[in-house]
Amino acid sequence: MAGLGLVLSKELSGKQNHWLFANGTMAETILAFDWSSTQLGSMGTWEPRLRFALDSMLGCAFPATLQWGKELILFYNDAYIELIGDHHPAALGRPILDVFPEIGEIYEPMARRVLAGESIVLKDQRYRYIRHGRPEDRWFNLSYSPIHAEKGAVVGIFAVGLDTTPSVIAEHARSEAEARLKRVLETDAVGVIFFDYTGRVVEANDVFLRMVGYTREEISTQKITWRTFTPPEWVQISEQQMQNFAKTGRIGPYEKEYFLKDGTRRWMLFAGRDLGDGTIAEYCIDISERRRAEEASRASEQRFRALVQATADVVYQMSSDWTEMRQLRGHDFLADTAEPDRNWLQKYIHPEDHARVHAAVEEAIRTEAIFQLEHRVVQADGSFGWTASRAVPLRNDKGEITSWFGTASDISLRKRTEEALLRSEKLAMLGRLAATIAHEINNPLEATINLLYLIQTSHGLPEDVLQNARAADAELKRVAHITRQSLGFYRESSGPVFVSLSELLDSSIDLLKAKITMKNAIISREWSGELVVRAVSGELRQVFSNLIANAIDAMEPGGRLRIRGSVRQCVNSSTGRCVRVTFADSGRGISPEFRTLIFDPFFSTKGSFGTGLGLWVTKQLVVKHGGSIQMRSRCNATRSGTVFSVILLEDYASA
Repeated sequence: MAGLGLVLSKELSGKQNHWLFANGTMAETILAFDWSSTQLGSMGTWEPRLRFALDSMLGCAFPATLQWGKELILFYNDAYIELIGDHHPAALGRPILDVFPEIGEIYEPMARRVLAGESIVLKDQRYRYIRHGRPEDRWFNLSYSPIHAEKGAVVGIFAVGLDTTPSVIAEHARSEAEARLKRVLETDAVGVIFFDYTGRVVEANDVFLRMVGYTREEISTQKITWRTFTPPEWVQISEQQMQNFAKTGRIGPYEKEYFLKDGTRRWMLFAGRDLGDGTIAEYCIDISERRRAEEASRASEQRFRALVQATADVVYQMSSDWTEMRQLRGHDFLADTAEPDRNWLQKYIHPEDHARVHAAVEEAIRTEAIFQLEHRVVQADGSFGWTASRAVPLRNDKGEITSWFGTASDISLRKRTEEALLRSEKLAMLGRLAATIAHEINNPLEATINLLYLIQTSHGLPEDVLQNARAADAELKRVAHITRQSLGFYRESSGPVFVSLSELLDSSIDLLKAKITMKNAIISREWSGELVVRAVSGELRQVFSNLIANAIDAMEPGGRLRIRGSVRQCVNSSTGRCVRVTFADSGRGISPEFRTLIFDPFFSTKGSFGTGLGLWVTKQLVVKHGGSIQMRSRCNATRSGTVFSVILLEDYASA
């Protein structure tokens, strides 16, 4: 070695301007560098050993450095340029730890070992460099060799490195993937089963084994296939999944039941894929609890729908703040919702009840209590009705109100009944009051009539005075007759007796004389002789009064009402006879769409002026007497009018 150095020294001493023997970027850079300003001095003063080491380092195909002297002055070759990034070319000729202070903690102890004469080889050694202004981890396979002087002292370090960063990163990624897979396989929630293309199970994780109840030894026999776990009715679906797997390399996800070892069944969710080595990996999640919950939910939903369909009440659902009606099934009472409705207050609630409903809703929201209110609504046909509405709050697991569920009953009939009863009570009270007044004025009337009689029988009175007295006497007798009729209405017996229909008709007309006069109506009384039936006179008088009053209301001023009475043959009567009374008016007639409704309770064509009970009560009283009532009507431009016919048995015996 000493001889080789002497030869090189002699050769180089004459070729200062042509050395180095190696070429390339770093050779040119080293030759051009001003070494005289460094502690190494000009290149002409360099000892042959340094020149030889530089030539060897520059000729190395791997990234290599030469670190000279105790200060570890840095030389590097072309292959090393890419590794140090923007430190090139400033790193040349500087102590390596000045260039890369960030590696000092790792490199300095190792450099001392090499300077002490030890050769070191490292595999996948990580260094964190700052190459382009930011830290960057790089891994290397490294060889550090000492360079000895002639007397054996170490004067430098020759380092050769191979960048293994890509392979190290790939290995890390593979290890992490394996770790993730291991964590997946070890999870308590997911079972994993491996089987070959024939369907034979070759491996499974512990979770799957616990799911199905088999042991690892039983699986290792490789006699178990996916068909072992599959109930017969699910085989076809599973085979379809395998056919799809042949096209796509994937299975599912899909759900099916699985046999356990003990013969019971569990619902599982499956998804799998081809691993590329003749093995299929399939992931399994036990979804039995979810399926039971879904079945219970479906059953509950079916019961709810059945309840909604079976009930006659309106069923509705509101948002938590009542700003939106999410659903309403109106059962022909209210209009169904086609979609959530934010205009429900204006659409369904009577305008005069908006404030009451809104106030009740606000109170229910504030107190989180049941909403309950009777109010008017707009019915499906556009008319107004009444409902009793009640809604309860529905809450989530946290106790928060998510919506309100309610029902609403149609109480329109009840409300109309209450109103009619109230009116009837008022009428009854007025009747009692009228009877009381009639009773109280009866005695003064009789006294006044007597006084007028005395005046009329007095002698010497002028003729005009007598005429006035006679007129006053006639009017007072009429008043007395009305009072007696009023008392008769109030006091008459409720039991059936033989009554004269002609008298009842006359008295009914007399009672309505003021109404008849006001309409200037013409009443034709078309009956002869006595028409006698067994009945409750007050109830028949009510029947006739109702029919006459309705006819007068239907006629224009000057209209005509013909009342006919006759005896007819009747098979239902023991005597073979019945009495028919008809009321034929010249009024406006009844529209065809109303003719089937006129005897229904609370149906009225008089608006707010009618109770809708007159004809209903009339029919009930006629039927009560074993009779019947019929109606026919016409309404057109040339001729209009209505005829009611009342048929009563002559010998009706019980009421």
